[in-house]
Amino acid sequence: MRPITIHNVHTHVFTLRNIPKRFLMRGLVDIFKRKVPAKIAAWILRNIIPFNHSDKPQRMAVFAEAAIHNTQEDIFKQLVGFYPPGSRFGIMSMDFDYMGAGKPEKDFMSQLEELAVLKSNHGDQVVPFIAIDPRREGITELVKEYINEHQFGGIKLYPPLGYFPFDERLFDIYAFAEERGIPITAHCSPSGVHWQGRKKEEWRTHPRTGEQLKARSKRKFTDYFTHPANYYWVLDKFPNLKICFAHFGGAPEWDKFLDVSWPLRKQLPKENIKEERFVSRQDVSWLAVIIDLIRTPLYPNIYTDISYTAYKPRYLPLIKILVNNDKLRNFILYGSDYYMVLMDESERAFSITVRGFLGEDDYRQIAETNPKKFFQFNSHKE
Repeated sequence: MRPITIHNVHTHVFTLRNIPKRFLMRGLVDIFKRKVPAKIAAWILRNIIPFNHSDKPQRMAVFAEAAIHNTQEDIFKQLVGFYPPGSRFGIMSMDFDYMGAGKPEKDFMSQLEELAVLKSNHGDQVVPFIAIDPRREGITELVKEYINEHQFGGIKLYPPLGYFPFDERLFDIYAFAEERGIPITAHCSPSGVHWQGRKKEEWRTHPRTGEQLKARSKRKFTDYFTHPANYYWVLDKFPNLKICFAHFGGAPEWDKFLDVSWPLRKQLPKENIKEERFVSRQDVSWLAVIIDLIRTPLYPNIYTDISYTAYKPRYLPLIKILVNNDKLRNFILYGSDYYMVLMDESERAFSITVRGFLGEDDYRQIAETNPKKFFQFNSHKE
């Protein structure tokens, strides 16, 4: 049998110098920039401080370990070492400049420039995605520059940093992406990295439904930005967009899917899905919403990846079932969310566990066949 060319569609290689000072607890970003303190802190966080239901200690440990690497090239070389030769990697950039946590030592533009060098050095092995934020001046022109001139392979959305995906300032980018078939990966799981500034008064009402958004903590509140139902208003206008909903909804929503008894609900209308309201989907697992979006014929280019989420063994049987569903099989992608997945699992263990459970045919489907189609687009310049 021909060896599988593994495509990990969802990874990160940004460094500690790319994140704002208040991203972690006060002062830790600066401490972690020195290698010896970073190594000591990582050991303490991994071995002495007991982890609880908060992900803060795990996250700090991961960033302390990542801090030992000075460049994205350093982190990429470590990532490559976990996979067979010839593997390919979708690398998601992150625009932290507008998350209300201060300015990073190396801003987003510096991160992109370094990622462009990484692409130049490694060719087709690297598929960089440019992060977009509607608050960045000239973002449409920047996307076109990095797609056309630097051979970036896709676009990254991260709404919990403080925006809704249907922000009209992004529409020109969506039109460009739809026309060329450029893949978009959208963060789609609760919690994670999120807006750190003060909540704005206008955010307390959902702009499309008028629903009052009442969550108090910033982490919970930014889930309103992230909810997959927000994309109904994007896809209504750009139905042929190629979008991957990263993390397949995330671990809390998989638990909801597996453990919670849901009230009976109407099946999504085959020809009028756009009338679904955000407010009517709040009690439904995000996993189910994403499945509905993939299955509807109105939006033929909806994908999802299992990055990070697949670290829990209890989810593997469900992944197996979903991959073998005829309407979903061609749209599920392998991803790990390196290096974020290191909070709970080593990179090699994550990959081998998924591959071993699914078997070679199903693993080839999500790690080679589907990603090749997802990454492909018309690269001809305007």
